[in-house]
Amino acid sequence: MDLRQLAAFDAVAAELHFARAAERLDISQPAVSQLVRRLERALDVPLFERSSHHVTLTSAGAELLPLARRILAAAEELTEAAAAIATGGAGRLRIGTTPGIGPSLNLLLATFRARNPRVSVDLDTPATDRKLAALKAGDLDLAFVRAPIRDGSLRTQLLWRERMLAVIPASHAAAAGDVADPSELTTLPLILLDRRANPAMHDEILDLCRAFGVEPTLGPPLRELQEAEALVATGAGWFLTIEDNAPLDVPGLAVRRLPRPEPETRVSLVWRGVGPSAPAAAFIAVAREAAEAGRLPALAHGTRA
Repeated sequence: MDLRQLAAFDAVAAELHFARAAERLDISQPAVSQLVRRLERALDVPLFERSSHHVTLTSAGAELLPLARRILAAAEELTEAAAAIATGGAGRLRIGTTPGIGPSLNLLLATFRARNPRVSVDLDTPATDRKLAALKAGDLDLAFVRAPIRDGSLRTQLLWRERMLAVIPASHAAAAGDVADPSELTTLPLILLDRRANPAMHDEILDLCRAFGVEPTLGPPLRELQEAEALVATGAGWFLTIEDNAPLDVPGLAVRRLPRPEPETRVSLVWRGVGPSAPAAAFIAVAREAAEAGRLPALAHGTRA
């Protein structure tokens, strides 16, 4: 028994005429008759009563017809679903995100879901090293990364740049001006994200300090932004952050620009170089379109992410 036999059964039942069923299926009448006979042998029941002038369903045929049509409909649904998956219109997309990109991520997801409503999206926010490992292992399809990517097995799309700012104690002399030079902060330890969590970003910040002629003393590794803010507010250190994550109007803290040329960090979308899945390719296209149109980063109602 195969789908062609069920289709012939359905067509003859609808037309009650083998010649018209053949026209409906765009095959010859003998082929339709042969397909129906094969189905009857496979099921071991007659499906039609035939005469020279009339074709009618047997009682067995009438009982089996709804089930045959459900099978044909399910096969058509399967074909449509497979086609949708192949073109990115359905399936599952696993994305690793990064803190501080909420409005931009929401904009991209809204656009993507409007175009691909049958794709389910799973979000996770692991540390950068775990994101990259998950990408390479196939456990993630895409990842937003705020760090340089130096792995040739991965592909990247730059989405936007973000200015880096210094967060320093409000009581420090460097807080008196609009710009804080890292050379003025050498008496304070620099608080950094644990290098094991994001080696590229860790090294990029140290390189930034060295570009200003400073070899900073490192404070305790950063685990949470709130913890770093508390340390800085007591005068126990300073740290660098992206502009959209800068703590504004927090007692004890001062947020200052860095000397020109003001350093920037990049947010990129990253995927495996072996080729993204169809849903991932569809999301990459949405992200590229938004980046090229200058819609990223997106700030929600003028507030910071």
